[in-house]
Amino acid sequence: MREIFFNGAVGKIEGKYHHNKTVGAPIALIFHPHPQYGGNMDNKIVYNLYNIFANNGFSVLRINFRGVGKSSGNFEKGIGELSDGAAAADWLQNNNMASSPFWVAGFSFGAWVAMQLMMRRPEVEGFIAVAPPANKYDFSFLSPCPVPGLIIQGDQDSISDEAAVSQLAARLSNSIKSKYMQYYVIEKADHFFRDHMDKFNEIVDNYIKFCLSESAGNRKKDITNKKVKYRRIVMQDEPV
Repeated sequence: MREIFFNGAVGKIEGKYHHNKTVGAPIALIFHPHPQYGGNMDNKIVYNLYNIFANNGFSVLRINFRGVGKSSGNFEKGIGELSDGAAAADWLQNNNMASSPFWVAGFSFGAWVAMQLMMRRPEVEGFIAVAPPANKYDFSFLSPCPVPGLIIQGDQDSISDEAAVSQLAARLSNSIKSKYMQYYVIEKADHFFRDHMDKFNEIVDNYIKFCLSESAGNRKKDITNKKVKYRRIVMQDEPV
């Protein structure tokens, strides 16, 4: 892992980057939660996502949005942060010219930004959205959702309402008929998945391995217009 800096619209953007030397290794870009509530790239959820991607053979980048850490600028209510994300995607792709597939991931506010970036980047082939704040931000831009992904939510989350996230997941599942579109609810988990990180890590790791076991082409072919039953999968931690 190394600290990197690259230019964004308002100055330098700080990131941490792991490079996989394998030619054609997949790439992933990860966004942190709300900057005005302490969100940064060293957030525990972001850090765990980063390591899981790296351990699965990805070249992976996580960044600090503008005004966070050593990144220039000030918070801009998602508009500027999306610009930062686009600059990060450019940097990541320019440093991994032969790489495929390209995934995006984010936690809370970062999930909202990541999914907007996904809609603007047709090369993105997968996403992981952790506790997307569907009760606080407009996700109607996901109409239709172009690629399948994973949504993870805690049923005791007081910030990202589980009922609203469940509705979002159901809408995406109806939009993109694919076995790779999955929604997991972790019982008794709050917004930060305190005391449930092992289960969180297991779900993310298993999902990535499941997707990588199929080629990107097969994943895209799996998307159909047939009716697929929506599944809300509830995960309960093993008793201690």
